[in-house]
Amino acid sequence: MRVSSNSQYIMGTYNLQSKQFQLNQLGEQLSTMKRINSASDDPVAAASLVDIGQSQAMNDQQVKNALAAGTQLATTDTILRSASSTIMNIKSLAVQAGNGTLSDANRQAIQGEMRERVKELVALANSTDGSGNYIFGGTDKSQPPFAFSPSPTISVNYVGNQQRQFMAISSSREIAITEPGSSVFGGSSNAMLPASGNELWQSVAKFEAILTTGPASPTYSADINSVINGLDTGLSNLLSTQASIGGRGQEADSLAEMGSALSIQYATQVSNLSDLDFAKATSDFEMAKTALEFTQKTYGQVKGLSLFNYI
Repeated sequence: MRVSSNSQYIMGTYNLQSKQFQLNQLGEQLSTMKRINSASDDPVAAASLVDIGQSQAMNDQQVKNALAAGTQLATTDTILRSASSTIMNIKSLAVQAGNGTLSDANRQAIQGEMRERVKELVALANSTDGSGNYIFGGTDKSQPPFAFSPSPTISVNYVGNQQRQFMAISSSREIAITEPGSSVFGGSSNAMLPASGNELWQSVAKFEAILTTGPASPTYSADINSVINGLDTGLSNLLSTQASIGGRGQEADSLAEMGSALSIQYATQVSNLSDLDFAKATSDFEMAKTALEFTQKTYGQVKGLSLFNYI
């Protein structure tokens, strides 16, 4: 009889603790509206949530990168559109200057306008992003990439580096989000450096010199044609870079869109694993509460039993 009473006491204590734990667990679930609040609630689902969370965090970062890359490339594209328009304006002035019957006053007016357009072009080449970083300096964002001097003659020289900045926009894709200004606009206006890629600035400097000398030069017409050809070459190079930047921008936007869709899938998976069925949890809570109350009464009865009650 003593062993039987002790066993009943132990069993009653175990049942009471189990029912209390179940009620506490359901209460926590109703409080947080989450089915899983600790790994012990569902070890398999909890492990899956950890894996999904890691993948979700990586995807979220890549979406942020893709959006940032798309914004950077879109900004660069806008600048290059303005720059191409400015180059065409300079070319238009060169075409006007090709008229050999221009008066000195007209030629000086063209020269004054040309100088303003060149300043505009250099300002575009020295553009900054929303954070004040110079866009076309390669990876050197701390100083203007193009040094400009308007006198005694126009001089433009690239002082940035030749590197590109890359950004990971997916687990398997990095894209360049910057281009060194020397590959976009050219490196130097120095006529002693006739290297390919410098045509834009060299043509600008040559145009300035031609306008200063005037049509008295026997090679005036040929020189003007050379300036126009150089501007065309510089513009073609800039447009080629712009097309590449536009393509990368579209890719970044596309991957950002795909990543956003994937984020929704991850969120759905997390919801399916962890969200609480409120109606069922409420019903289970009431049942657990009733079961605990019944167990407490039974436990009290067992605890009160003694051999002396039967003597």
